[in-house]
Amino acid sequence: MKMFKNKGLDKGVTIFVKVSTIVLCVYFLLNIFFLDTFSVASYFSQKKELSRLTVSNRNIAEQNRQLEHEIDLLRNDPFYIESVARRNFSMVKEGETIFIFRR
Repeated sequence: MKMFKNKGLDKGVTIFVKVSTIVLCVYFLLNIFFLDTFSVASYFSQKKELSRLTVSNRNIAEQNRQLEHEIDLLRNDPFYIESVARRNFSMVKEGETIFIFRR
């Protein structure tokens, strides 16, 4: 059986297939890089946010350590309690005299 080709139709189909392939490739690339939830742009945005949150988490952990140390001092160190009372609440021991100097 002999096949007959219509060159005009084949050329039109070939162009249509090429254009369709290019359009689909461009669509999928745009979707992958910009539009999708798991796009490259979203990935870099989330990576930047993760970095910022990691730094913030480290800072908060350091503040927690400092506060835990201060709590320990307030519970167990009478000299620290006295210094806080004098500094923050202007407290004095019985029999002490306070001198206030004005400039």
